[in-house]
Amino acid sequence: MTAAALGAVLLVAPAQAEDFHDPADLPEVTAQLAADSVRVFAVQGSVEAFSPDGSVEVIEEEVRRDGEETVVTLSSDILFEPTKAELPPTAPDNLDEVLEDAPRGAEVTITGHTDSVGDDASNQLLSEQRARAVADAVATARPDLVLTVAGRGESEPAQAETPGDTADSYARAANRRVEIRYVG
Repeated sequence: MTAAALGAVLLVAPAQAEDFHDPADLPEVTAQLAADSVRVFAVQGSVEAFSPDGSVEVIEEEVRRDGEETVVTLSSDILFEPTKAELPPTAPDNLDEVLEDAPRGAEVTITGHTDSVGDDASNQLLSEQRARAVADAVATARPDLVLTVAGRGESEPAQAETPGDTADSYARAANRRVEIRYVG
């Protein structure tokens, strides 16, 4: 998440923060919104500094079984900035942990998916680029694996979307993903 996007998230009042699940759904930051987001507390006694160490995970994954295959679903919202395909520098280390149960030399399929926002061609390209970025990081972390890479664009949604429905941001978020499949 960029500093600007993080700043926008922090400026959303706590009551409103739960209403936004996609950075594109955030309201424009106005002076009033910024003022409403600031809270001042009177503190008695000592103050301890908060450290975010260990409180943020770079990669959020869901692991499930599909027959004989293990399927690891990585949320694209955690991995990538909107409309981008560059991974954070820590991704290879974290992908090594995600794939620690994959057998040595396993055949692994990495497939990128998008939501339905945008046109088909752009979504197809973005899904391919994201799958390739994850595959490159996997190859660095686990050079023993045999990789197949594909992009499916918006053609295989995890959840049905209703175009234009702002409440549908959960479905769009579920559809923005990269799946890693292997037998084992």
